[in-house]
Amino acid sequence: MDTMPLTPDRRLHARQSYGRAADAFETVAWRPPEPRRFDPRVANDPVAPEPTVKELVADLPGWAPIAAGGVVAALMGALLGGALQL
Repeated sequence: MDTMPLTPDRRLHARQSYGRAADAFETVAWRPPEPRRFDPRVANDPVAPEPTVKELVADLPGWAPIAAGGVVAALMGALLGGALQL
């Protein structure tokens, strides 16, 4: 727990509010507020509808599949060449 210094003004406020003096060596024990346990939002209710995989593929430019195929072929060639080098 953290402690906060108790100024004379705060001591007077505590005395008037709670009817007792807070005299714990010039400090007052303080705890942070407890977090809320329940989040009222629905977990599977998205704010905006997400696009499907078909919509994502349809939005790709025409050269993207060709470039991706070239990258995959180059990587497979490098891996096969490295394996055959052994």
